[in-house]
Amino acid sequence: MSYAHAMRPGGGYGSEASAESLHRLKDLGVTWVSITPFAFQRGAQESTFRWFRGATAGFGESDERLVAVLQQAHALGIKVMLKPHLWLRPPDWPGSIEPRGEDGWREWFRTYREFILHYAILARMTGMDALCLGNELEKTTGRERHWRAIIAAVRAAYPGPVTYGATFDEVFRVPFWAALDFIGVSAYFPLVPARSPGRAALAGAWRPIEDKLAALSAARARKVVFTELGYRSADFGAWKHWEIPRSAPVNLAVQADAYAAFFEEVWPREWMAGVYWWKWFSHAGHGGPENNDYELENKPAEEIVMHYYHADP
Repeated sequence: MSYAHAMRPGGGYGSEASAESLHRLKDLGVTWVSITPFAFQRGAQESTFRWFRGATAGFGESDERLVAVLQQAHALGIKVMLKPHLWLRPPDWPGSIEPRGEDGWREWFRTYREFILHYAILARMTGMDALCLGNELEKTTGRERHWRAIIAAVRAAYPGPVTYGATFDEVFRVPFWAALDFIGVSAYFPLVPARSPGRAALAGAWRPIEDKLAALSAARARKVVFTELGYRSADFGAWKHWEIPRSAPVNLAVQADAYAAFFEEVWPREWMAGVYWWKWFSHAGHGGPENNDYELENKPAEEIVMHYYHADP
């Protein structure tokens, strides 16, 4: 489960509310969560970015909060993947990052190396169970030499499993999967362009995607982890999520059907190593039947997750 830091008083990683929220995930059958500190880049063509080291004011994902939520999860027997993200102001996003010129690229990778090594060392020192060393940075991953140097530095700093979270089209062209332990993908593959297509149609739409992922897994000798997957509880929720307006009508059925189709069609595959559902907050009350966003809390999709997680041997 992608476990998000709730930016509200009394919430956030390591809080009492977070402990209660993790207990609920334990009851659902969740065995792994990802936790996400953010860095902030002003624009896609900038050559540097900033992040908060150590203690921070307000409700940010400080190192102390990351350690606290790790301890809360481990106390429940839940494993934790540390998954740092870059955040850009929309319409920019991590996949649009493309610094100006070679000097810009060198500076960006220098900053990124410092950023991810900070979290690799934190992961080693605190016993994080896995590390995702990048997320949806699709215009950067063609620079293989830079990424292999970062991977080597991360490997020297952190001994646990390491992956990278590619976008759903980037995953097939990342050149360094063999240097990592898993193929990671934000698996928001557009499935069916319909308001509420039904479970059978959604399962059928997965089959050609499964074939491609199976071939990739075999070619790289690595299993696939869905570092993110989720569906809006809104009309067209299993199509192109970036096109769904914030005001879209609530559609709980399409979200539930998309979850069920995944579990019926994709979950049993030999190449499938796990999924982190986007998302569940560290403070209760983010979901519910009137919510049209990704949260599955208090929606039919939550019952589907519980059913399959408890049925899984």
